[in-house]
Amino acid sequence: MSPTETIAALSRILLFYAVVVGLLFLELTLLSRAAAATRGQKSKARAVVILTGVVLVIAALVFVFDPRLAVAPAIIAILLSILLAAILRRGSWSLSEPELALLFIIPAAFGIFLFYYYQIGQTIIFSLHHLDHQTDWSSETFVGLGNYLDVFTGKSFLGALFFTVYFTVVAVFLEFWIGLGMAISSFGVSPWLRGFIRSIIVIPWAIPPIISANIWKWLFNADVGLGYILKQVGIVKEAPVFLADPTLATYSVILADVWKMSSMMAILLIGGLAVIPREIYDAAQVDGARAFYRFRRITLPMLAPTILVALLFRCMDALRTFDLIYGLTKGGPGTSTETLSSFTYKFYFTSAQFGLGSAYGMVVFVMILCLSVVYLSRIRRNLRFRQ
Repeated sequence: MSPTETIAALSRILLFYAVVVGLLFLELTLLSRAAAATRGQKSKARAVVILTGVVLVIAALVFVFDPRLAVAPAIIAILLSILLAAILRRGSWSLSEPELALLFIIPAAFGIFLFYYYQIGQTIIFSLHHLDHQTDWSSETFVGLGNYLDVFTGKSFLGALFFTVYFTVVAVFLEFWIGLGMAISSFGVSPWLRGFIRSIIVIPWAIPPIISANIWKWLFNADVGLGYILKQVGIVKEAPVFLADPTLATYSVILADVWKMSSMMAILLIGGLAVIPREIYDAAQVDGARAFYRFRRITLPMLAPTILVALLFRCMDALRTFDLIYGLTKGGPGTSTETLSSFTYKFYFTSAQFGLGSAYGMVVFVMILCLSVVYLSRIRRNLRFRQ
């Protein structure tokens, strides 16, 4: 290791030590203030010190083997000391309802932070460095926005971006109307038939995406699938090879996604339809309103909040679709069905260019984040939450 690399590695270790020491100092300060506030409750203060001390000992032991892993126990100790210090200051071990809610939320919040936000932060760091299978990860090269520049100037980026957006718009549009039709069809029938219809609706969504992709790959087979059937009934002279033609492949993956995810849209809309009072429909029917008028004036307006949330969920999911498309076409023919998510996979696991793959992943993340922020800011007035 060169002197420059050694200095960089030592700087990171010292920085990490500084962060950990700062956290420990914060915790000790909280504990000392809590102990001073308890006065006659020294035994309780001692219990807090021992409990958080055990967690810190675990953090110290973990630090010997891997400094990054020591952050989790240290954060647990900090959160624990904050909660218990507040209890000690008040002089009572009984918890109010907000404090009890906080106590139950902390483990889940920590899990979300560890498995989601930490990964996002790590991906951001990776995207700013040149990383591949030959990189010494202790001295990776910082390239700043270089990876993002390579992403936006790449030959296939615009094509993948266009297909991702086109796939999302067409698929979600079809899924909404098909899902709405399936949801409405499950009402106004006998309870037995209603349960049967809803059970059938769930099946496509419950099938894993890779299995769905293989089912549709078999259906699109020119020798035994849909192409063979079209040829046998005389609709076409030659069996079309759906997955070998760029245009047919595009609509083939859209069809496969619509078949699978219309079920999810229907499930979400069924929940919204179930809370619409039946009396409104009865009153409109008595007044002579026809079915289409009731649908346009009652169903759609009262279902609007559910529709908006369902569309948001599906747009977010469609923008990052990977497994179904990759299992069906692997991005082909050529790059006609490549999405931004498939580029992330290929750069990570095929080319082992982890920095560039992380940059593609962050582009997808920012797209979904911007869509969510803009969408929610515009529909907030249509959402009502019980206080």
